[in-house]
Amino acid sequence: MPSTRRRLSRPEKQAQTRARLLRAAELVFAERGFFAASLDEIAARAGFSIGAVYSNFESKGDMFLALFEEHVADQVRDYLELFAAGETLDAQARGGADRWMRYLNEHPDYFPLFLEFAAYAAREPRMRDAFGARLGAFRAAFAGMIERGAADLGLELPGGAADQLGVVVNALGNGLALEKLADPDAVPDELFGSVLALLFDALAGAARTKLDAGPPARAARSPRKSRE
Repeated sequence: MPSTRRRLSRPEKQAQTRARLLRAAELVFAERGFFAASLDEIAARAGFSIGAVYSNFESKGDMFLALFEEHVADQVRDYLELFAAGETLDAQARGGADRWMRYLNEHPDYFPLFLEFAAYAAREPRMRDAFGARLGAFRAAFAGMIERGAADLGLELPGGAADQLGVVVNALGNGLALEKLADPDAVPDELFGSVLALLFDALAGAARTKLDAGPPARAARSPRKSRE
């Protein structure tokens, strides 16, 4: 007997439609950029009417944010896995950094698109807040790696230091991506990893200094004066 295909439920159909729209949007954004891409073209590329787009996304910005959320989740997972797999401080520092530079080389359309949306979101409060929340996942991941690296060295960082360094690492990665976009030859692929390796080496140096210093000396108690 011929097998009968199970009919998809309404939520399953909607999820399937949303996924097809996102894959089409990924292609159109990469080809045209954020500003030049149109929802009509995305719908046609996915094989749907424009109504299907608005049934799933409020705007073109919301569609981009959905794609960016996927990107963030994939990248953060890769960074954490590479960090955990590193057997030395140098390997831990360089793993995610090298992965980022390799991603830029393999996806040359990504960072210009990122910059376009960042400029758009800066002028749209709702988009800016949502975009910032998703970027926060990168900062939190980097802060967590720094905290774990310091803990492995027996070093307790001052309160908030890991979060601040997480911001710096994220900003450094994006800054180098911008420099590489403008002048590829000026930014060697290993540069990001080398800078992070220096950061981790500085943490290791601080841990060694703390170890060499030993526990803080206890203050000598002054003898009590006897009462006359």
